[in-house]
Amino acid sequence: MKSSKMACNNVTRAKKLVDDIEFSPMDASRTEPAYLYKIIEEVIKCGATTINVPDTVGYAIPGEFGDLIAGIFRMCRASKKAIISVHCHNDLGMATANSLQAVKNGARQVECTINGIGERAGNAALEEIVMAIKTRSDFFNLTTGIDTTQIYKTSRLVSGNDRLYRTAEQGHCWSERVPPRIRYSPGRRD
Repeated sequence: MKSSKMACNNVTRAKKLVDDIEFSPMDASRTEPAYLYKIIEEVIKCGATTINVPDTVGYAIPGEFGDLIAGIFRMCRASKKAIISVHCHNDLGMATANSLQAVKNGARQVECTINGIGERAGNAALEEIVMAIKTRSDFFNLTTGIDTTQIYKTSRLVSGNDRLYRTAEQGHCWSERVPPRIRYSPGRRD
């Protein structure tokens, strides 16, 4: 399998430079699961310490994305040696739901953004994921270690101090600093 060999060569090369290596098989949610599991198994054996499973184009539905993550633990014996991570885009409005399904099925790292800001339709929103796990700790049986009292302030800071611009030519976002329009006072919700 040429792709598997190339992936392993790159992980092995990276391992000579750093200890913590994250491997991300792009467009994992639309990849044939057996093929995905084979590559994941191989790159972990070659030294990858985190496997990031992205829903690159926001295509996945929560049940099938959860099944994909559960399949990694079921089909990849080496999965116990790595952190399984997810990165979900919100093109179908399901990034948070997909991320939560992944967590429920064993993922222990979620790559997300404040206010769900990201390319195209955005990414999974940190504040939604954190509050769902905290509010439904009976269901998830997990904690995040995030100080939830800082979420509101952080969200306001991000939305109030940055303007996001998108360019069709480049397909990405950048921010332009502008004078603060929102003032934060502890205990006060504007």
